[in-house]
Amino acid sequence: MIYAVLGISIFAVKNTGFKTAIAVSQNAINILVVGVACMNMYLVSKNAMYLAALIYILTSVFLFLFFTQSAFPECNILLLNNFSMLVSCGLIIIARVSINKSFKQFVIVTACFALCIAMIYIFGKIKWFKKITWVYASVGLLMLSIVLVLGKISHGSKLSISLGPISVQPSEFVKILFIFFIASILWNEINYKKIALSALIAALYIGILVVSKDLGSALIYFMVYLFILVIATGNYLFMVGGLLAGAGASIVAYKIFSHVRVRVEIWRDPWPYIDNKGYQIIQSMFSITSGGFWGTGLLKGTPTTIPFADTDFVFSVICEEMGLIYAISILIIGISSFIEMLRVSSKINDNFYKQIVFGIAVSLLFQAFVTVGGGIKFIPLTGVTLPLISYGGSSIMSSTLMYFIVQAIYVRLRKEDKRNKNGKAK
Repeated sequence: MIYAVLGISIFAVKNTGFKTAIAVSQNAINILVVGVACMNMYLVSKNAMYLAALIYILTSVFLFLFFTQSAFPECNILLLNNFSMLVSCGLIIIARVSINKSFKQFVIVTACFALCIAMIYIFGKIKWFKKITWVYASVGLLMLSIVLVLGKISHGSKLSISLGPISVQPSEFVKILFIFFIASILWNEINYKKIALSALIAALYIGILVVSKDLGSALIYFMVYLFILVIATGNYLFMVGGLLAGAGASIVAYKIFSHVRVRVEIWRDPWPYIDNKGYQIIQSMFSITSGGFWGTGLLKGTPTTIPFADTDFVFSVICEEMGLIYAISILIIGISSFIEMLRVSSKINDNFYKQIVFGIAVSLLFQAFVTVGGGIKFIPLTGVTLPLISYGGSSIMSSTLMYFIVQAIYVRLRKEDKRNKNGKAK
């Protein structure tokens, strides 16, 4: 809770020294939370693997923060700290649900940390991102089409493809290509032809996802496109028209897809279906309410009774064992990242990068909304993961890429500002 409050308060702080003190305090709190959580699980279970998890998380997070800030002192500290805190929270929760799964996630997170450094370096060297509009569109559509044809059916939807022992969910990565495509076609000299082309390609993306029955991803893609279109054109009528079109599409989806009707039905009243299709959401509600404000304590609740506890319903696990205060604080951390990304976007003069940062902010926030909203029965279930926290290689890697694309753009622009200032001074 203190970390979350510090993250919000930093927006009102102007003094650089105070900001540094806040950043150091946040890192200390993160280390303390990880230490207490892992030691707690060890003392309750007497399983030494939790001590190994403690050593890994503390070592990897510390080294990641140290190397990133040493290599790129211009990086955005709030986003860096929030990323580390959310990843740490995810690793704790996954270790609680399944200590064996957590070590698989550790390997993926290590790769993600290396990817972070590479992403900042790549963006500092490559200048032609805005020139390959149709490469983004073609590669993205190709990847989604491959899933549509060759993808594995999971709970009625085609979400992933298998590459040997590895299962990949391409829609998580195509989301980034989609944002780059929309930004690259709408960043300069916007006219009705470009708007029509962007809408057509966006419709193709969303259409393939709908046919694959990946409706949660389709909803996120639609909202990202709508918000970038509005920010690019400055025409809020697109928002009104888009929301009306989205409402109409939802009605059509309800009529066409049986699993959409099932999800709406159990959202309205799951109790008649407690033994089958309503079981997930009812167990989720039990978990959320049984923990209270302070939680039952790690390993002292029963969150594993929820199907897909470490993916779709990870927020419910957090609520039960770590408490509503901790869970709400995690949401505030996500919101502070969203606000900071909007602030970064507002400072960028280049419309291409401005729209990318804005699109990533909207994507991460809306994905968190539909995940948490589905878990607490605020909206129907969508089967979408919570960014940086849920189990899954594709999910955490794509979320990491999004965070560090923003970081890379921020670092690049700060370096350019420094060079411009030095040039003027000379």
